[in-house]
Amino acid sequence: MKRALVISGGGSKGAFAVGVLKQIKETYPNLDFDIYVGTSAGSLVVTLASLNRIDDLERIYTSISNATLFIEGNIVEKVNDTSLFDVTPIWKLIQDNYTDANYDQLLASGKKVFITATCLQTEELNVFASDASSIIPTGYNVVQAINANHYRRAVLASTCEPVFMPPIQIGRDVPGAANPNYQYVDGGVLKYIGVQMAIDAGATEIFAIILSSEDSVVDETTLKTLLDILGRTVDILTTDVGNNDVAITDQYASALQYIAGVKSQMLAAGVPQASIDKYFTLPEATIFQNKEPIKIFKIRPKEPLGGGPGGLIFDPAAMKIMLAKGEATFSEFAASLPPGTITWA
Repeated sequence: MKRALVISGGGSKGAFAVGVLKQIKETYPNLDFDIYVGTSAGSLVVTLASLNRIDDLERIYTSISNATLFIEGNIVEKVNDTSLFDVTPIWKLIQDNYTDANYDQLLASGKKVFITATCLQTEELNVFASDASSIIPTGYNVVQAINANHYRRAVLASTCEPVFMPPIQIGRDVPGAANPNYQYVDGGVLKYIGVQMAIDAGATEIFAIILSSEDSVVDETTLKTLLDILGRTVDILTTDVGNNDVAITDQYASALQYIAGVKSQMLAAGVPQASIDKYFTLPEATIFQNKEPIKIFKIRPKEPLGGGPGGLIFDPAAMKIMLAKGEATFSEFAASLPPGTITWA
C-alpha cells in the first residue's frame, strides 16, 4: 500500500495545511507518506513536509508577510512588465529553506515528490518530479528534476499566480534542461488539487488537503480596485477548477470500488481469476485498467479561510488562526473515522 499527501493551492491559506500536518504528527507520529503532490502553495508545503520539517513550516507560515515575500510595484508602471509583484524575496525564502543537501536527502529517502506548473507556451500542465520513472501520466507531461536548483525553480513557478507574479523559466541556468526559455506559472491554472498524479504514481490511500472551503459564502463587499477584482476572479476560477477536480476524483474512486466489487462477486460465483482478468483487460489501456481500489480522505475547511483575493494577503496573525483551524479540522476528521479505516502505523 502506498500513501500519498496531496495539497492544493491557496496562497496564505497554506497555513491551514500546516496545521493539519502538525496535528497528524502530534496525534499519529508513525503516519508517513510515500508520495507527495503539491500545487502552488501546496508545492512549498509538500517540499518541506517530505523531509518531516513541520516545525519549519509552522515558523514560516506564522512569520511571513507581504513585505517579506513581495516587492510590490505601481500598477501604472507595471503595465508593460510581466507581473505586478517582484518575487525575489520568495525565491530567497525557497533557496534558504531548501538547500542542495535537502534535495539529496529527499532522493536518498525514496519518497516521491511531484510539483505542478502550467506552461504558457504549450498551454499544458507539467509535473516536475523527483523521480519521473515512478509515475505513469494521464493527460499531463512529467519532467524529471535534473538537480536541486531545477527543483527549486519548479517550486517557485508553481507558487506564481499569473499577472500578480511573474512567469518563471524553470529550465534557465539548468544544464541539460529542455526548453529553457519556456515560461511557467501556477499549476492551479489547470489543476487545483493533484489527486490524479497521486493515483498515477500508485497511491491507494490519499490524504487530500483542500484549501478552499466546503461551503461558499456570498461576499457582499464592493470591489473597488483592479487588484481586488483580479484577485476575486482568480478565486472564482480556482474554486471552479477545484470543485471539478474533486468531483472527478470522487467518481474515479467510486468506479474503481465498483469494478473491485464486480470482480469479487464474479470470483465468488466461480468464475476463474484468469477469466476475470481477461474480461477486464482491453486491447487499449484505460485509466481503470490494473488499478487497485483507492481511498481518498478529504480534509477541507468548512468555511472560507480568508487570506484576501487570491490568497495573497499574508498576515501572520490571520495565518496563526488558519493553522489552528487546520489542527482542529484534522482532529474532528480523525475522530469521525470508524475504527480500522486507516492503518496509522
